[in-house]
Amino acid sequence: MSLKKLVGLAVGLAFGTGVACANGITYTCDPSVAAATCTTLNTTIAGLYNSTFSNANASIYIEYGTTGLGQSTTGFENQISYSTYIADLVAEAGPGTVRAAAVASLPATEPALYGGAPIDITSALGTALGISGLNGTTAGGALCTIGSAGCYNGIITITNDPSTLLYYRNGTIDPSAYDFYSVVEHETDELLGTSSCIDTTGAALANTCSNNAAAAVDLYRFNGGSPVFSDTTPGAYFSYDAGATNGAGGALYNTLVNGDDYADFISGCPTTPRVQDGTGCPGYAGLDITNDGGAEINILDAVGYNLVTTTPEPSAVCLFAAGLAAIAVYRRRCRA
Repeated sequence: MSLKKLVGLAVGLAFGTGVACANGITYTCDPSVAAATCTTLNTTIAGLYNSTFSNANASIYIEYGTTGLGQSTTGFENQISYSTYIADLVAEAGPGTVRAAAVASLPATEPALYGGAPIDITSALGTALGISGLNGTTAGGALCTIGSAGCYNGIITITNDPSTLLYYRNGTIDPSAYDFYSVVEHETDELLGTSSCIDTTGAALANTCSNNAAAAVDLYRFNGGSPVFSDTTPGAYFSYDAGATNGAGGALYNTLVNGDDYADFISGCPTTPRVQDGTGCPGYAGLDITNDGGAEINILDAVGYNLVTTTPEPSAVCLFAAGLAAIAVYRRRCRA
C-alpha cells in the first residue's frame, strides 16, 4: 500500500491565504465501484473522519485497477517552507494534548537534519492549514487546481486482481480476504498526509519528493529519542513530543529497503493490526482509524488536522458562499 506522486511539480505556497469551508471527506466512485459500496464510503467511512476531525476536507476519486492491495496518488506536489508550516500549524491552533505537544516539539528554525529543504504537503493537508492555490489531480491524472470542477485531492486505486479476495463487511469474512474499507482508510490517510518522501523500492533509500523535501510526517519520526529522516536503522517510531513518547501505541515504522512504505508500520498482524500497517491483515474485519489504538488519529492530529470538540459554527464567509451557491441553483431552475 503506497502513495505516489506522478509528477515532481512543486509549487511554493503562502500560509493563511485560503478559506476552508467544512465539506468533510467525500468519495467519488468510478462506475466500476458498486453503488452500495460507494454509499458506505460516503456514510460510514467518511463519517469516521468527519466526526473525528473538524478540518479534514478532501475530495477523493476511488477506482479499481492494477496495483498491489491498494495505492493512492496525489498526482502533483505542493511544497511550503519549514517556517511556513510551523506558522500554519500554530495558526490552526487545534485542541488537544497531541497537537499542543507537536507544535512545541518543532524548533523555530529548521533542523540541519532536513538540509533547509521545503516541506511537502498533500493538497488535503494544505486545505486543512488554510492554504489556497493547491495542486490536485483529475480522475485521469491531469494537473488541476483544488476547488475547480473535477479536481480531486487524490486518487485511490484498489486491486482488481481476481486472486485477491476483498471483504465488504457483509456476512462472515473469508480468512484469506482483506477488508476493503480498512484498505481505503489506509490510502485515505496517506492522501491526508501520513506518507513519507522516502522511497524504499530501489537499491537504497531515496527521496522521491522534488527539492529533497521532507513530508510533514517526516518531522515526527524518531529512533532512540532522536529525530531521523532517511535511515535504515530498525526501531523508528512516530512521536509528537520530540521522541519521548511513541504516539502510535508502540507501533514501529518500516525503515528497510523492501518496497513497503517508509511511513507504514511494520505489520502488527495478527495480534495488534493497525490501519497504517504496511501489509493488510487477511481475515480481520472492521479495522478503522477509531479502533486501531489511536495511531492514525494521533498522526493526523499532529500534522495539522483538528480534533472535533463541539459542532463547529459555519463561518460568515462559508455561509455567504453557500448563499451564492443556492442563488445560482435557484436561477438555473428558473431559467429551466
